[in-house]
Amino acid sequence: MPVPVVVVSTVDPILREMTAASALTELPRTAVLRIDLHPDEGELRRVISDSAGIVEDETVLMDHACMGCAVRDGAMPTLARMVGHRRWDRIVLLSPATAEATPASRPLAAPDIARRLGVRLAGVLAVVDVDTVTDDIMGDDLLSDRSLGAGADDRRSVGEALGAQIAHADLLLTVGEDPAGLTLVDHLRGRGSSRSSLYETVGVELFRMRHRAALAEARLDPRRVQPPQVADAHGVWSLDLVSDRPLHPGRFLDRIADLGSGRLRSRGRFVLPTRRDTVCVWDGAGGQVSIGHGGGWDSVPPSTRMVFTGVDDDRRRVQETFADLVLTDAEWVAGPARWRGADDGLGDWLGGDDRVG
Repeated sequence: MPVPVVVVSTVDPILREMTAASALTELPRTAVLRIDLHPDEGELRRVISDSAGIVEDETVLMDHACMGCAVRDGAMPTLARMVGHRRWDRIVLLSPATAEATPASRPLAAPDIARRLGVRLAGVLAVVDVDTVTDDIMGDDLLSDRSLGAGADDRRSVGEALGAQIAHADLLLTVGEDPAGLTLVDHLRGRGSSRSSLYETVGVELFRMRHRAALAEARLDPRRVQPPQVADAHGVWSLDLVSDRPLHPGRFLDRIADLGSGRLRSRGRFVLPTRRDTVCVWDGAGGQVSIGHGGGWDSVPPSTRMVFTGVDDDRRRVQETFADLVLTDAEWVAGPARWRGADDGLGDWLGGDDRVG
């Protein structure tokens, strides 16, 4: 039988250790594999432990400058070796603090890789403190401000890192009791996910989970972004902003701050008349916004959809700004000819090779 594995992510090193300790205390014959990266030193540390203590503690040179590749290549052969020992019935894989689970979860979800390793990906977990999650997601702290950055070049905000973990997880394990924080987590978690208290979750249930790779990937895909399925409450609200029309590139550049500033978490995609074949990705947290190239539309009709979640009185500003960015009737009727060869000013973010020719 394949050994079930759960992958855990969090931005809080203490919650990371609490999750490991809970699994080791509750479930005999459980192992924990911790992966930590020190990119400035070019090192990766692997620690294997169980209820008896540390079994292995090894620091090796990273084979890749890419941190995701380093996690994948550091974890996969170690998992195979752990399975080969036949000492453990289940494994908890702790992603590096602040890292996304995807570098480990994606290969483990691939049937051929899982079969070769002798494992089964049971689930992807994110551990969140709901008493601090509002400030973590909506605040302007960088990971480096909390000494949590993955190297000197890591300029991510705490909200960006935590928001990505929450969006991807199959199960959100929470500590704390703040109702606004619990509501915020429910607004940000993806379709098909669930939420439970870390203290009330029975460990064996974690390993009986069945990770659904296609659903997990859809939760991260900007082409398939969905609004939350919970009501606004406790001061937490969400807006689902949708248009079949492109956004005006000039107005978009001029009003990025009006759309994305403030205590907001926002995700989605937009289409520009200058880049009709490009999925333009929008990802914002705590006043920081990332704009990027998300590939092509494949079988999805081009459209704009952004989901904003906030905790302050910013709804009207966001709605009115978005409405101003959408092409007017006159601009829409003019058709694509008016944009042919135009420089939309977004080449630094989206590249320069896919504009309308």
